[in-house]
Amino acid sequence: MPLSEFPVVYKYTSHASAKLIIRNRSLRFGRPTEMNDPFDAYIDDLFDSSLKEQHRDAALTIVDMIENDPAALSRRLGLPFEEVAAVSSMMRAGTQKQRAELFALVASPDFEDSCPQLKAELNALEGRRAALVAQFRDSGIFCATRRKDNLLMWAHYADQHRGVVLGFKPDSAADSFLCLLEPVAYSAVRPSFYDPVDPLKGARPKLEDMRAFNRYLTATKSPEWAYEEELRLVVPSFVPEGKSATFLPFHPQELVELYLGHRFEFECRDEVIGAAQSLNEDVAIFQAKLARGAYALTFDRIV
Repeated sequence: MPLSEFPVVYKYTSHASAKLIIRNRSLRFGRPTEMNDPFDAYIDDLFDSSLKEQHRDAALTIVDMIENDPAALSRRLGLPFEEVAAVSSMMRAGTQKQRAELFALVASPDFEDSCPQLKAELNALEGRRAALVAQFRDSGIFCATRRKDNLLMWAHYADQHRGVVLGFKPDSAADSFLCLLEPVAYSAVRPSFYDPVDPLKGARPKLEDMRAFNRYLTATKSPEWAYEEELRLVVPSFVPEGKSATFLPFHPQELVELYLGHRFEFECRDEVIGAAQSLNEDVAIFQAKLARGAYALTFDRIV
């Protein structure tokens, strides 16, 4: 669902972090290694196989093309059609053992060396992979959510209900970075660098395809996290070397709601309310309470 249909986005945080966010008027972008889920944005094994290994995995596809569409494979690999057609005829008339031998040949590094066009494309893709890895390791990730009332997130991210939830209304007129938040996708299959970029498909990916591909790599999580209804912004090459995070300022008027946790310390209420109102005097302040007869929260407006 488009972000425009969710005019307010929410950030769960502790009381101490909330004071820093309000005082510094900025939000934290952490490195991928800072994520609490070790599978989330984890690239150490996402990129651990080389293109040569992927090429061997695709050898069966090449063998099938030799058998069924030698003309297309000739164009794709830059090989003389007569040579590919001759191999195709031999394979169709050959035994299963000969087919296996051809598969082994196609899967070998020597095959790539004999196809300059394929080798050039694989090398170019390897270069793009290396550049993406470098950008990804230094990227900054900001996470928010569509929900303000999730019990698990109150427990995990808002200091066991002792913290707060900040509500931000992205200001498109002020070109707010919050307008760039996009929903996380939830999938039982982990993303792979190689799946959507198949050198045998022929066409080079368009810019919008690569953007979608980057989102696929950086904003896919296990379905077990779907309850978070997460929104995310990933900025490549954003966190300075040697730092674990960096910060971006938000516009004061974007802070439109503040929810105090059920266990928020009463004596600290005036301080945090005053700080929030110093940014936006019209900010709506709510106190969370346990609902009667249900595992849920209710929110009473106190300011």
